[in-house]
Amino acid sequence: MNTNLSGAEIGLYRRNGFLVISDFLTHTELEWWRDAVYESIEEHIRQKAPNNQKEEGYYKHVFIQCVNIWKTNEKIKQIATDPRLGKLATDLAGTSGVHLYHDHALIKEPWANPTNFHIDNPYDPYDSRQGIMLWVALDDATIQNGCMYLLPGTHLKSHFKFTGVLEREGVGGLFDEYPDWTEIEPYVAEVKAGDAVFISGMIAHAAGPNMTPRPRRAYAMLFMPEGAKYNGRRSGLPYELVEKLEIGDVIPHHEQVPLLFSYGVDSPTQRAVVASEIAD
Repeated sequence: MNTNLSGAEIGLYRRNGFLVISDFLTHTELEWWRDAVYESIEEHIRQKAPNNQKEEGYYKHVFIQCVNIWKTNEKIKQIATDPRLGKLATDLAGTSGVHLYHDHALIKEPWANPTNFHIDNPYDPYDSRQGIMLWVALDDATIQNGCMYLLPGTHLKSHFKFTGVLEREGVGGLFDEYPDWTEIEPYVAEVKAGDAVFISGMIAHAAGPNMTPRPRRAYAMLFMPEGAKYNGRRSGLPYELVEKLEIGDVIPHHEQVPLLFSYGVDSPTQRAVVASEIAD
């Protein structure tokens, strides 16, 4: 796994709101991730798990989404709770540490609709410009099969207001809120299988339709900054945690939103303890 970050790459992420890392996974790692994710997708679809996919309307034909598969599959748990991923997210976002908020497998099926331009963080239970997602391509993502499009710099100007644009028809509904962004040239994120894209939770991004007879598959992890405060929207937080929270409370370490990495954990021994708690 390519876990080296240069100062230039960190600066690029913070300026643009995203960073593409080529050859993030080795060939062996890619095959292991694929097997684990595909196994978990089959489990979720077979069991019709809660939040497995949107069932109605336009969004049903955008992609299949399997959420929190790390909680039901031990192989995925090993991937999603790797402290090295947490450190990468921490360093790019410029925070003291990160929790795993949730993960999801994303399958854009053959002939699927485009994914509308949207911003992730307004869907989350916390408001922060340091939320970050790691998106890893399990298949080559191309213009033909629905690669991502990102609007550079929009993470610096977006707001936390929920607009619900994902569920509407029309890829450009977000521009009703941000008319100036229609002049921004999107970055077209064509990437190879095994490449990764770190994405700010506040950047506008979309994906094209899949105009091929083959699926375009990816696996993503959303990281919540350490110290994030609850905004009253439960979203993907577990009920047993939300029941104890008031608006404005810091969202604590919890087995279902584990702290993956923190610079506040000072010694290697303490870090090993945190990592072992996550893995158990």
